[in-house]
Amino acid sequence: MDRRAVITGMGAITPLGNDLQTTWQGIVSGQSGIDCLTLFDASAFPVKIAGEVKDFSFDAADFFSDFHLFEGRSTRFCLEASRMAIEDSGIDLNREDINRIGISLGGDEEYMPLRLFEEIYDRNYILRAVEEGQDALAELFEHSSLLAKAWSFRRRTDMGAKHLCLAYNLRGPVETSHTACASSGHAIGKAKRLIENSDCDLVITGGHCSMISEFVVAGFYLLGTLSTNNGQPQKASRPFDLNRDGFIIGEGSGIVILEEVDHAKKRGARVYAELTGYGSSSNAYRLTDSPPGGRGGAVAIQRCLEDAKTDASRVDYINAHGTGTLLNDPSETQSIKRVFGDRAYKIPVSSSKSMIGHLVCSSSAVELIITIMAIKENLVPPTINMETPDPKCDLDYVPNMAREKKINAAISNSFAFGGQNATLAVEKFRG
Repeated sequence: MDRRAVITGMGAITPLGNDLQTTWQGIVSGQSGIDCLTLFDASAFPVKIAGEVKDFSFDAADFFSDFHLFEGRSTRFCLEASRMAIEDSGIDLNREDINRIGISLGGDEEYMPLRLFEEIYDRNYILRAVEEGQDALAELFEHSSLLAKAWSFRRRTDMGAKHLCLAYNLRGPVETSHTACASSGHAIGKAKRLIENSDCDLVITGGHCSMISEFVVAGFYLLGTLSTNNGQPQKASRPFDLNRDGFIIGEGSGIVILEEVDHAKKRGARVYAELTGYGSSSNAYRLTDSPPGGRGGAVAIQRCLEDAKTDASRVDYINAHGTGTLLNDPSETQSIKRVFGDRAYKIPVSSSKSMIGHLVCSSSAVELIITIMAIKENLVPPTINMETPDPKCDLDYVPNMAREKKINAAISNSFAFGGQNATLAVEKFRG
C-alpha cells in the first residue's frame, strides 16, 4: 500500500511577521522585512542590514514546568513555530501514539555571543583553576553555569529537536540535518520517507535558524556573498536583478505537520497540500560557488519530479532558491532550463528571499510554506526589487507584484552553500 504524505498544519516566524498569516500577507503585498541590524552593534561592520525577527516574545512556561530552557534564539523560534503548526493542524498529541510521532528538523548551530567569548577567555577560568589550585577551583564552580552555557553553545544543531521531544513527550524517530541552506529541505524530505516507510504516522518537520552574529556576518562578508547596500535595506535583496550584490542574512523558523494521508482523513484533518516529491544532489564543485551550468541543481529537480511520479509539464510555479548573489542566480536559471527546456520560459519563478532575506537552515521550510500558500490561494508571490534585467537571468521572475494564476503543482528549490541541493514538490490535495 502506498503511504502518501500530506501537510495538515503550518507555523512560521519570519522577518515579515511572527505568524503564518502576517508573513503571507507581507509576501503577497511585496513588503520587505529587511532593515538595519539590531542584534549586535554593527557600526564598525561593512554590513549593517539583516532580516531580523521583530518583537518576538517567548514564554518557556508554555512548554516546560520544571525545565530550564536552553537560551538559543533559534530554539525558541522552533518551539513557537511548532506550537503554531500543531495548533493549526488540530491534532491532539495526547490522543496519539507518541512512539509514531517523529521529528525531522534542519537546524543551525547556536552561536555564542561575542560578549560570552570575551568573558570566558578574559578570565580564563579553567587554566587558572589548573595553575592555582583549590581557590581558583572554587571560583570555577561559581561560574560553572557560564562555562556550561558556553559548552552548549559550542556546536549543537539538534537543540530544537531535543526541546520538542521534551515539550511534547514525543518518542518516535528523530532526524536532524545541517546542510547549510538546504538543511530544512533535506529534513522535510527525510520526514516524507519516515511516513512512506511506515516509521511514523505524523512528523513535525521544518527548520529553525538564527545565525545573525558578529562571526557569521564577518565570515560571509569576507567570502563576498553579503549585500552592502546599507543605505536602502528594503531594496538590498535583489535576486535575478542585474544590480544584485549579495544576499541578506536572515533568521526565523518554518514548521509543517506532515501526516500520512489515511491518518489525516481518519481524524477529519484539513489538508493544505500533498508533498509529492523530494530530490537531493551534490554539485561536486567548489565549496563557495555554484556551477555555471547548473548541473547539480538540475539533478535535484529531476530526482524530485521522478519521486513525485510526474513530469516537467505539470509544474505551474517554481519557488527559487534565488539568493541574489552574482553566481547563484544564473546557475539556478540554468538548472531550471536543463530540466524544463523551452517550457522554462512559461513557468513563473520567484524568490521569497527578496522580501525576507536568506533564513539559511530554515529557508527551505519557510519557502515551502510560501509555496503551499501560493497553491492554496492560486497566487504567485513576487520577486521584489526587480528593476534591471540581467541577460543571464532571462526567465519570468514575477517582478514586484503578485500574480493570480491557478497552481496545481509547484516545486521549491534550495541549493546550498557547499553544493548540497534539495528540491521539494507539492500539489493540490485531491483526496
